[in-house]
Amino acid sequence: MRKLLLVVLVFVMSLFIMSGCGTTTEEALPVNSGGGEKVETETPPEQNIEEPGGDENVVEKLQTNLSIKTGENEAIFTISLKNTSEDTVKVTIPSGQKYEIVVTDANGKEVYRYSIDKMFIQSIEEIELKPGEEKVWEEPWEYTSNDGSRLAAGEYKAIVFLTASEVNGQQIENNALQVEESFSIPEGNTAFRNVQVLGENGEYKVTGEVRVFEATFFYAVEDGHDYVIPETVQMASEGAPAWAPFEINITIPKDKIPTNGALILHLYERSAKDGSITNLYYAKLQQFQ
Repeated sequence: MRKLLLVVLVFVMSLFIMSGCGTTTEEALPVNSGGGEKVETETPPEQNIEEPGGDENVVEKLQTNLSIKTGENEAIFTISLKNTSEDTVKVTIPSGQKYEIVVTDANGKEVYRYSIDKMFIQSIEEIELKPGEEKVWEEPWEYTSNDGSRLAAGEYKAIVFLTASEVNGQQIENNALQVEESFSIPEGNTAFRNVQVLGENGEYKVTGEVRVFEATFFYAVEDGHDYVIPETVQMASEGAPAWAPFEINITIPKDKIPTNGALILHLYERSAKDGSITNLYYAKLQQFQ
């Protein structure tokens, strides 16, 4: 009997041992499930997605150029912006003013600023330049200073910068698209000198000295768009080679006075050979804002 019980006990114990040592299967835990050991997986590398304006050197791909052609009575500023990259570039201009022009004398003093007497519309313009494409602007300047008088002959420097605020959606620094060029203003007008303007609001007196053939010269007044006083003949007390004093009294009708802009006086003579305008001289009568 004892042998039988012993055999049964050994058999039962054997079953417990086999069940404890048997192979069990664990359910796989999901990654980052919070239980069990965390399964590491390889994170795919981040893709470089190019955002608009993401190229740090995008401004360097834009070439700003300036050439200055000087004549007897005016200079022509030719301003250009060229895309030297292999991709299309979009340049954002935040207002109606596309560029600024500043002229300094030989001592570095500012004598002229393009925007000082102008009004610009509030509008955003986007200029698209294809690879190799160039945008060109021309701006005439009559050698006038900020106060409207003609600058003396001599050496000057023009500093031009575009007013662009963004390139390909990327904000850029002020004056990032800038260029400068030295030039010379030729000898002044040989027919008019010491011109002065007095008066306001349509009533003006202009005085000075004139040296013209047969003592005959002309004047006209314009508002930047149209002539408010057409060509008018004027006589000096004597002709060239003498310098003769002159005085002109000008009345502008009230309905022709601009609300924004300037009244500009043109003084000139006409060639005895072909009647063309020579020795053109500009004087600002009044600025209106």
